[in-house]
Amino acid sequence: MNKIVLSAFLVFLLAFAHVQANPMAEKISMAELMAAVKHANPLPNFMRVIQQHKNELDLSEEQNQDVETWIGKHRPTIKELVLSIREGEKALAKAALDGATKEDMMKQLEGLLEKRREIASIKMDCRDKMRELLGEDKWQQIVELYKNM
Repeated sequence: MNKIVLSAFLVFLLAFAHVQANPMAEKISMAELMAAVKHANPLPNFMRVIQQHKNELDLSEEQNQDVETWIGKHRPTIKELVLSIREGEKALAKAALDGATKEDMMKQLEGLLEKRREIASIKMDCRDKMRELLGEDKWQQIVELYKNM
């Protein structure tokens, strides 16, 4: 139990350090971040389900550690991409209002689409990794929990 608490604290510290060192990583609540992630990419967020239902899933210590390692590695990237998409959308809307050319706006849009593809790729990798890591029974449990959210 102490290792889990320590792991969660270390993940929090790493995420906090990333936010402090990264000017793009503005202050945003977890609810705002989750809404922004869903807006940026509609694929399921299985990590949220796993974190919310850890006790029900009865993960081993090793599985918990692997999940936390995955989160620590990928959450900062996802957050940065999501915030960048949000700012890019604002810039694109402003460009449209300011009379930018279609060519310029299409370039901005391509950048946003590329970031969305990157998020999708990470989410698909996450799905595949968690399915492998947790096994088919626990994976089916996660899918059912997601469907019932």
